[in-house]
Amino acid sequence: MLPQCSHITKKRGVYYYRRRIPKSPNREVALSLRTRMFRVAECLATELDQEFRRLTEDVTTDDKIDLTPILRNYLERRLAGDMQRRIETPHAPVYAFPEPGRSDASLDLEWVDGQLDQARGELAGRLYDHQRPLIDDLMEDNNIPEQYRNAFAHGLFQANVQLWETVRQRTLGNFSSLGEVPLRDSASSGATVEAPVGPTLTEALPNFLDYAQKDKGWRGQTLAQNKTTYRMFEECCGDKPVAAYTKTDLTKFYDLLRALPQLYSKSKEWANLTLKQIAEQTKGQDIPRLTMTTIKRHFSALGVFFAHLKRRGEYVGENPAYGFEFPTKGRARHGRDMWEGEPLSRLFSSPVWTGCLSKDRRSRPGSLIIRDDKYWLPLLGLYHGNRLEEFAQLHRSDVRCEDGIWYMDINDEGEKQLKNEQSKRRVPVHPFIQELGFLQYVTSIAPEPTERIFPQLRPGGPDKKFGYFFTKWWTQYRKDIGVYQKKLDYHSFRGGVTTKLSAANISLDVRNELLGHEGQSIDQQNYLKGLPLRMLADAIACVEWPEVKISRTDAPQELKGSSPPTETSEPSIVA
Repeated sequence: MLPQCSHITKKRGVYYYRRRIPKSPNREVALSLRTRMFRVAECLATELDQEFRRLTEDVTTDDKIDLTPILRNYLERRLAGDMQRRIETPHAPVYAFPEPGRSDASLDLEWVDGQLDQARGELAGRLYDHQRPLIDDLMEDNNIPEQYRNAFAHGLFQANVQLWETVRQRTLGNFSSLGEVPLRDSASSGATVEAPVGPTLTEALPNFLDYAQKDKGWRGQTLAQNKTTYRMFEECCGDKPVAAYTKTDLTKFYDLLRALPQLYSKSKEWANLTLKQIAEQTKGQDIPRLTMTTIKRHFSALGVFFAHLKRRGEYVGENPAYGFEFPTKGRARHGRDMWEGEPLSRLFSSPVWTGCLSKDRRSRPGSLIIRDDKYWLPLLGLYHGNRLEEFAQLHRSDVRCEDGIWYMDINDEGEKQLKNEQSKRRVPVHPFIQELGFLQYVTSIAPEPTERIFPQLRPGGPDKKFGYFFTKWWTQYRKDIGVYQKKLDYHSFRGGVTTKLSAANISLDVRNELLGHEGQSIDQQNYLKGLPLRMLADAIACVEWPEVKISRTDAPQELKGSSPPTETSEPSIVA
């Protein structure tokens, strides 16, 4: 588990306490806490914080403070990071992306000139708020009193101008006059460069993960997967100052991911091996490797992390996680089969929808039709294409009516989880689903707005998803009735709805809105802010499955005596 305190770091399994000494930016206190348990380390660090503040009180409350050493240290650190990047990035642009027909130097020069113009503009306009996160962090790290904020910010902007002027000269090849690279004697090769300082990967991650959870809404599966990405990246490229990572490191990680087996984390055979050892041991074997979709997800997590570092001034240059390709070779199109024809007919002619023996024996034929989650969730998926969890976590208040159109409001309020921001949307209830009595079911099972419409479902699995146990039942049920196919699962309903909408000539914008996909164009991503509900309702009504023969007359025994919804007695659901 990564530490959650910025003053705690971990080396070889042991926790250490580290604090910079006020007014001495090149000096710090580093003490071993002599424990491998984070909670113990956290308590010890809290006690040390109190003593540290007491000992440094005279320093931090001094009426005068010399900002020059702090600013000099900042400039030297940034220049050292630039030099390290140049050494580790031979035969390629240091900051810019390669372009055919253009030299590396010209590309970098164009990029650096942009940074220099921005730095000069911020200095001339005294636009201190443009660098507020960086200023806040440096002031906190160096115990700079608040009354010095503007003076420090102005000095920092001067340092940034000097930084980019120096980087520009380096880009033009002017190193000798700067006297910044101490050379070894003639008997040795290479140059001695001060290693970049600043937070290491494991030191920077706690702050970032706190931001990601509070401001970006990371939780559950997303949080767990991204933490795994950062742990794998550290294992591959080492825990070094974040400013020192280059495109070369990310390329190394990319190649490692491509070499890993798909089941690298699940097979007992590889349980005690490092990622590198697994890749080497399985090299040349004809086994499935990580998909490009998975690799793309890893790089997306790294891209967000480095973008955060850039905003804080802890990383300079182009985002090293950007610019990689993730070709699918058409595999996405054939990744899952679609429910249709004879398998679809057999599925919805099975006991859950025609009559089962009992609640616990759903796959055995009988006279009992139980309209609960096992009855409704497959039907909802077939006619709407939503992700399973979007249905499983619905509340009574999420089923609403506007201008006579019933719809499901897909949101992440409360404990509900969504895949991404685009998943928030309104999905009209399909006419056939209404005909089968879904609205009546909702009214009966969830009288109050806060009640869940599938109360039988309980959260399970590492992400506490309400669809977790249903998925296990769904797999076993398909096996019991003889329709199980590996690539024909609940998510296959989603592909079927996409196909039906496309065949009905429904526009891409409408399809994206119904299914919660992000559009590819700038207009779709930035300017399309929800389509008329009537347009969405007309589109969803185009999804038809002639293979499915289910009659409304199949009255569920649990709801006998309740009145079907009519124009005057529709469910009194919150609209």
